[in-house]
Amino acid sequence: MKKTIALSKTNNTLYEFLLPHEQIFELDTKPVTSHVIMKADVRGATLITRQLGESGLNPASYFSLNFFNPISEIVSQYGALKVFIEGDAIILAILERKEDKAGKYSVSRACGLAINMLNVIQKYNAKSKKYNLPILELGVGICYQNAPPAFLLDGKKRIMISPAINLADRLSSCHKTLRRLLAEKRKAFNLYVYQAGNPGDKVLSDDEIILRYNVNGIELNEAGFKKLTREIDLKTINCLIPEVQKDPIIIHTGKFPLVTGAFQRLIVREDWVLEMKPVAFEIMGKVNRKYYEVCTHDALKQYVENQEKNSGIS
Repeated sequence: MKKTIALSKTNNTLYEFLLPHEQIFELDTKPVTSHVIMKADVRGATLITRQLGESGLNPASYFSLNFFNPISEIVSQYGALKVFIEGDAIILAILERKEDKAGKYSVSRACGLAINMLNVIQKYNAKSKKYNLPILELGVGICYQNAPPAFLLDGKKRIMISPAINLADRLSSCHKTLRRLLAEKRKAFNLYVYQAGNPGDKVLSDDEIILRYNVNGIELNEAGFKKLTREIDLKTINCLIPEVQKDPIIIHTGKFPLVTGAFQRLIVREDWVLEMKPVAFEIMGKVNRKYYEVCTHDALKQYVENQEKNSGIS
C-alpha cells in the first residue's frame, strides 16, 4: 500500500483532501505541469574510445573529465536535473511546476544551458589539442512537452518516462553519411535537416524520412520554439550576412533570466527542411516544414550586437 501511494503521489494521481491550513506546497513538491528534455550526444564516441584505448588511456576518465564533470558544474545555474547518463550521452530535464513564482523559463534555460555546454566543451577541446588527445563534438536536442512526465519507482529512486526523451534523442542525432559529406563542404551552420521520403508514406516513419546533420548543433522542436515565444520577448530579424551564406537568414533573438538572476541572450535560426534524394543525397528544394537551431555562430552574435547598438534591440 505504501509503495502504491508513493507511486501515485509521484505521478500526481493521488487525490488528497486537505484542510486549508494543510495546503502549503514547497517548491519541489508542487505538481509538475510541463517539462523540457535535453539530450547531448557525443559524435564518434566509439572511435574516440578506441583511440584512447590504443594510447593506453582510460576512456571513462577522459569522458568524465572533459564532458560529464564540466557539465555538472553548470547544470544548477539553469534549474536542470540529470535524468540519465551513459558513456557518450547525457539527458537533462527542466520541470515547470504549478504556481512557480520564480517564473516559467524552462525552454529558455534549456537553450542557454545547451549553449553554455558547447562553450565549455570547446574550452576543454583546446586543452586536448595541446596534448594530442581527441576532441569532443556534440549534437544536442531540446524537446518541450506541455504535460508532466511519468515516473517509475525503483525502490526510492524515480525513473522518468516521457515521449520527449525519445524526440530529444532524434533531434540530437546525426546521419553518418551527411556528417561526412557536409563536413567536406564546410557548411555555415551546425544543424541542417532534410526530408528523404514522402511524409504521407504509411510504410516509413518520421525517423526514416528525416535526416539530420548535427555536429555541435542544437535543435529545438517546434513546440519548444512556440513556448519560447511566450517565455521571452523575441525580436525577429531578416539578415543578410554574405560571409556566412548568400541567402537571407531568419533569426529570433531575446534575453532570459538564469536562476542566479543574470541574463543570457539567445539567437534561434529558423529555416526550411530541404527535400533530398535518399541515395544520391541531391537537394531537390524546400518542403513545407521548418526547423529551429539555437545558434552559437560568432558572426550572428556580432550581427545582433551591432543591431542592438544601432536600433535598440534589448
